[in-house]
Parts: sequence; C-alpha cells; structure tokens
Amino acid sequence: MKSDFKTWFASLPAVPGVIACGVRQANGKWGGFGDEKKFPAEKIEKVLKHFAELHEPLAGDFSPRWTTWAFEYGQLRFVPRPDKWLLMLLVSPETEAAQNLDQLSEKFLALSSKQF
Repeated sequence: MKSDFKTWFASLPAVPGVIACGVRQANGKWGGFGDEKKFPAEKIEKVLKHFAELHEPLAGDFSPRWTTWAFEYGQLRFVPRPDKWLLMLLVSPETEAAQNLDQLSEKFLALSSKQF
C-alpha cells in the first residue's frame, strides 16, 4: 500500500464512532484496526474474507455500490471496488462516523489505484 492510501486508512480509527475498519487487497492480503476485545484482527480478517467470497459472484452489473447492514448497536458497511479492493467499516450509531459513512465510502472509491 502506498503512502496516500496508508495515511487515509490510518486516519479512520480516529474518526469518532469507528469501531473497526479493514481493507482487503485484490491479492487477498488485508489490514485492519479495531477494538481488540470487541473486534479483534482475526474477526476483521474473517469478515472481509467471507464478504469478498459472497460479493465475487455478484461483481459486475449486479454489484451494489456498497452494502450496509444496520444493527441496534451500529452499522457494518462494505465498499467493493472494481479492482477487487474491499473496504469494511463498522461504526457506532449516531456518531460522526455514522453521519459521514457515505463520505468515507466515496473517498475510498475515489482514491486512484496509483495511490494503493
């Protein structure tokens, strides 16, 4: 991962309300941040892997821009890119992160592949 993307991704945990975030590269490598008690690295990796497997058959014309699940205690969003990179964000409700979930997702989609 190049520095522009690393800087942006590393800033996500500082957004109030982000519980966990992860990214899966096209080659299957991943990185992430989360509360080690509530959302440890192993869980981030597993969730990213399973969503990538679920999303793969839908890629192309049937692929949504992003997928969001809303729960009582937060929202889980996946943002797939055409280049097979995948962003996962888990945010608490009624926080800055929840209010800016679309903007955070748009930023990930807008990053040039040269920045990765």
